[in-house]
Amino acid sequence: MSRLARYFICSLLFFSFQLLTSPAIACIEGLSWGMDRASVEQHLGVTLMPTLDEANKDIFEIRDFQMSTVPVQRLRVRIEDQKGLRQLAYEMDYNNMTEVLAGLRNRFGPPVAASIDVDGISSQQQWTWHTGEDVITAIKSDKSPFLLSYRPSRLDPSFLG
Repeated sequence: MSRLARYFICSLLFFSFQLLTSPAIACIEGLSWGMDRASVEQHLGVTLMPTLDEANKDIFEIRDFQMSTVPVQRLRVRIEDQKGLRQLAYEMDYNNMTEVLAGLRNRFGPPVAASIDVDGISSQQQWTWHTGEDVITAIKSDKSPFLLSYRPSRLDPSFLG
């Protein structure tokens, strides 16, 4: 095979790899959307346990996880057989919420959406960021721990501009 053909094939493979595994910029550094379970476990240094929910066989979790130095009560990931890593969700104590929200605002600017919903029984606040690669949703509810969820964006921002 000629040198030019090898260069072309290597360039094509490198470009294809960039399209197939996009970095999960906002979540744990080094994770990529599409990673398989074994790769995620190896990167996190944990063994993910399947949830007991029969309807969601692609959801795995680990309890008492550390995100940087912030304690996380539960980390849940959705890893589909064909598509790999598709979502991360952290549940943590409210005493860490302000620091996490401030970190997101510092890194990604103000949220693109913020809402408060009060139904008379409980209240819920929600913040959403779109990073170009990820959609980040933070939820504060009276009835559950502070939740931080990441998923890959389905919208190419260049399409809008």
